[in-house]
Amino acid sequence: MVWLAGCSAGSQLKAPPTDDASGGQDGASTTLTTETCWSGLRAGADPQTILRVAKQFSVTYFDAAHALADRAAFSRTRSCSEDHGIEVYKGVRLSDVTPQLTDYTVFLRPDQSEYAGIDQAVRRACMNQVLLQAADASGVAGALVEPAFPAGFTLGWAPPSPAQWAQGQRVYACTLAQEVASPLLYAEVFTHGFPTEDRTCIDSASLVYVDCARNHDRERIAGIDVTAAVRSGAFPGTTAIKTRASGPFVDFGSATFAALDRACTTYLRSVSTTTKLTGVAEPEVDQWPTRTGRFQIACEADAAPSQRSVVTQGSVYNR
Repeated sequence: MVWLAGCSAGSQLKAPPTDDASGGQDGASTTLTTETCWSGLRAGADPQTILRVAKQFSVTYFDAAHALADRAAFSRTRSCSEDHGIEVYKGVRLSDVTPQLTDYTVFLRPDQSEYAGIDQAVRRACMNQVLLQAADASGVAGALVEPAFPAGFTLGWAPPSPAQWAQGQRVYACTLAQEVASPLLYAEVFTHGFPTEDRTCIDSASLVYVDCARNHDRERIAGIDVTAAVRSGAFPGTTAIKTRASGPFVDFGSATFAALDRACTTYLRSVSTTTKLTGVAEPEVDQWPTRTGRFQIACEADAAPSQRSVVTQGSVYNR
């Protein structure tokens, strides 16, 4: 009802957020490609933009608002060496993704099955070789692996803006968005150059997250998304939740856990020279599924379950 009120009374519409035009280039005329950076403005920030897009592609205002809410506007470029809100860390041609898409309207209906297929295919295309190897090691069909980022960083993808699409751009943009603009880049998360305070380390004794520079015995290094396999029935969803005296937990069976651990270890060995720790798969029962309906399993660098924990300082990312 809030959106209806906004649509029916123009004077009640909030002024749209402005995008600093003092630097960078106009997005409509700029090629959307690998290693380009952009302002953090989102396409759904301006109700008038939503109205225009809804009319242009003959979808409802609500569909357009839902689709554009967190999608990059790609309105102005930024230098990647300076503060930026959105980085396109990889550009993927539409012709390289199956199913191939020619109708922009699909991007405005994310609740439709056709969009789900595109989403799965593009997210896999966005993975680099290190992530692909880890995903394949899991043995789970359609598994997706992403490096762990702290709160305020969001990995995703976006199509060109309607203006870029009209200019003939046909590319999926693999994006890293930051709530607080900074010069950090996606590639840095795989290296020792990423700040330890932006890593996710855990002190099991006190059950708190800490800066990885402090004592800890676990580090969250990646996540495995098995949503596609759950939806197809090839992987257990909520049926994997079991109950014991201490409370509910997620159980896939020893063979499946061994494969997931192998995937986590494959990733760990790609980013670290540590021999003291291994990769351990850790599903969280209160996040199975997440509030957005995804089924994700954390990968942690930890001592093997049969060994005593190892207290350390610094991130395992040391390459």
